[in-house]
Amino acid sequence: MTQEKTHYYFSLIHFNIDDFKISLAMPQAWQAVDLYHAIADDRASIGKWLPWAYQMKSPLDEAAFIKKIQEDMINQRMIVLTILVNGQPAGMIDLHNLVKNKKGEIGYWLSSKFQGNGIVTRSVTELCQYAFHELNLQYVDLIAAVQNGSSSRVAEHADFKLMGVRPKLIHGSDDGQIFRKINPTKTSQSDL
Repeated sequence: MTQEKTHYYFSLIHFNIDDFKISLAMPQAWQAVDLYHAIADDRASIGKWLPWAYQMKSPLDEAAFIKKIQEDMINQRMIVLTILVNGQPAGMIDLHNLVKNKKGEIGYWLSSKFQGNGIVTRSVTELCQYAFHELNLQYVDLIAAVQNGSSSRVAEHADFKLMGVRPKLIHGSDDGQIFRKINPTKTSQSDL
């Protein structure tokens, strides 16, 4: 009889979508192999919007990235969570550019195997709730290239409002849309 390997992780957020059990969990070294393979399988589509995908050349690169983000989280520079789908590492979501009690910016990626099921939209919504209720952020921004229709739809479905378009905002070449979600407990613009 073989013993199944058990992974223990701290998960901030849990929810279900149809037959998918989703957990947003703290990144851990054991996730590096699965995350690397998800990136490698979708490198062209992820890399189109997130050039770092081309720098991930092995599970060791992903493990080094996880170690770095763990340090950044300890120093309260960002919050990064692995998106687990039925226990399988399938993507990541983060809050970065954090300004204490004021704002953050959200980013994410998800394996194409699980796209189109509302997982990213719900993950974004849940992480915003965490940002508002636990971190007391006043607002969260989501920046998406004008050509990235999928991210624009995520922003719209997660109740972000388009604040404007800035030329060459994405990687110094692509125009970027700035979407914003305001903490519903903040009642006036003067709070921002």
